[in-house]
Amino acid sequence: MSAEQKNVVIFGAGSTGRGHVGQLAHASGYRLVFIDRDPALLRDLWASKQYTVRLVGEQVREVDISGYRVLDVADEPAVIEAICQADLVLTAVRPENIPSVAGPLARGLVERAEGGKDAPLNVVACENMIGGSTTLKGYVAAALPQGYDALLDKHFAFPDAMIARVVPSRDPGSLRLEGEDYSEWPVDRAAWLGPDPQIATLELVDNLPARLERKLYMHNTGHAVCGYLAHMKGYELMCDAIADPWIADITRHAMMESGEALVRRHGFDRLEINAYREGLFPRVASRLIKDPVTRVIRSPLRKLGRHERLVGPACLCLEYGASPEYLGMGMAALLDYHAPDDPESDRLQQALRQHGIAWVFSDLIGVEEAYRRPLEGAVKRGLARLMMARVQHRIGGTAR
Repeated sequence: MSAEQKNVVIFGAGSTGRGHVGQLAHASGYRLVFIDRDPALLRDLWASKQYTVRLVGEQVREVDISGYRVLDVADEPAVIEAICQADLVLTAVRPENIPSVAGPLARGLVERAEGGKDAPLNVVACENMIGGSTTLKGYVAAALPQGYDALLDKHFAFPDAMIARVVPSRDPGSLRLEGEDYSEWPVDRAAWLGPDPQIATLELVDNLPARLERKLYMHNTGHAVCGYLAHMKGYELMCDAIADPWIADITRHAMMESGEALVRRHGFDRLEINAYREGLFPRVASRLIKDPVTRVIRSPLRKLGRHERLVGPACLCLEYGASPEYLGMGMAALLDYHAPDDPESDRLQQALRQHGIAWVFSDLIGVEEAYRRPLEGAVKRGLARLMMARVQHRIGGTAR
């Protein structure tokens, strides 16, 4: 390793860690240090000494990545040492696993500060959520020893970020990944410490909330609506689902509802928003990436969060006086989703059976009172339209 080469520590050696942020950091000259808890994956990465990412865009290219280190999160001395030597720390563990990162990260930050290393360190949560780094900082603060609270703001920063690249889950036993040759990675400039890290597509921006909502309320919304309708009609791949005219039409109109609300909230140019919306369709339709519907629709409770990809833009529409009819269909399809291997779907279905839709929005999700009744109305109209579609198209399912 050259003296100039920088180290990036990445918690999570899965699809996003290796196939998105790790690939981009490696392409930008960083040495990768992966920390994970999966012993088989760590063993395979260590034994092979390299892995391949197949990137699909207008052309297909393959990138071989080597020169990385792999550490078991249980090897605390090695993890702490890696954090002490890091120039940047990233997490790619999925939102529900963020708390598990806090303990080892907190101990590493304490050791780094007590060791006298004054260079600032940015810790960025690269998760598909709003406020991921802020959330991580809260867990890290709770894991710090008493009296170390001031440590976080003096030496470390947790700038929020947004990431966008589809990297379907890997095949068990294979290190090979494939994903889009497309990336968005804006990071909050105001919260960043030190110079620009000079990583491909990582962009320090001043308007992160607007960029986050544009991505979450447009592309994530479109993925979710398409995915839950696809599940209802029995599609297994997103590329097949988006080719269905009925699904594509509802998806497009749901994104149009979100887009108009975003134009009014953030002042986006309407032509720019329209182009951003339409840019999703060829990406989903690509048959070079086999993106499973199950990947898109898992964890429905999280995806039904107040500021998440369906309820968030629906409430934004209501705020500006518009009725979220197509978003209501998307939420209805989510409420209809049930998969035995998805614990969140069991919890959601149990809540619906015991308490009903109104309780789910009020008590489970925490939708403000002003939005509850119109939101419930949009969902019930969406359920009625889905039931009609089942009759017309003989679609299976359990819409209530």
